[in-house]
Amino acid sequence: MSTYVTTGFVLSTRPWREGDRLYTLLTEANGKVEVIAAGSKKINSKLAPHLLPFAEVEVMVARGKRLDRLASASLRQAYLKPPYHLSTAVLGSALLEVADTLTRVGEREPRLTLLLRQSLVELAELPSAESEWRPAARWLLAHYLVELLKSIGLAVTLTHCEDCRGALAEPVHFSWTSHGFYHQNHVPTGEATVPLAPSAFAWLTRAATMGVVRAEPLPASVLGFLTDYVQGHAGRELYTLKVLRSIL
Repeated sequence: MSTYVTTGFVLSTRPWREGDRLYTLLTEANGKVEVIAAGSKKINSKLAPHLLPFAEVEVMVARGKRLDRLASASLRQAYLKPPYHLSTAVLGSALLEVADTLTRVGEREPRLTLLLRQSLVELAELPSAESEWRPAARWLLAHYLVELLKSIGLAVTLTHCEDCRGALAEPVHFSWTSHGFYHQNHVPTGEATVPLAPSAFAWLTRAATMGVVRAEPLPASVLGFLTDYVQGHAGRELYTLKVLRSIL
């Protein structure tokens, strides 16, 4: 039986038969993988204490015919430690859920692995004061979603109208049917569309091209658009993003 050693992040976990769990990991060497951790539901499990959320872990995985099995795990870096700041934990859970939802098992995502590591570092450094936490958390999530979408080939591109193919100029509408942008007078009949606020259009254009910096104001409508855009590609509502909307 062949094995491999790699580092990664726990994206999600769920029960698997009696006493076991199925872990979904985003790893550096093999991309997204699913592994069985035998006995990890037991109190005396040697694996479970290392397989924490918001942490980087080194694992040895034994390849199986149907599912791989976790041979060992060693915690390398816990970016958030209990007791968690509730809102920060929800934000961190959203980062993990989005990465898990928009990626496929077996596909290597080196840029996403790096992005997730950087974002967890920033997550741990969020200020504790509520008045400072909210704008910092909003920017972190918006930047993460923009860069994640770029890394997996679903970038928000505002280069041309999907109908006339001309350069986009305001007012701009986004179609939830075709996931494209249109001039106001070129919106296809019958498609579900929403207007994009000028401030959101400008911010997203910069984010897609030259990039944005933390000092730039984040228009209120940007985060709502990005979360809807992600859920549109996911094909369903993501629970953590739904909760975050009430917090942010």
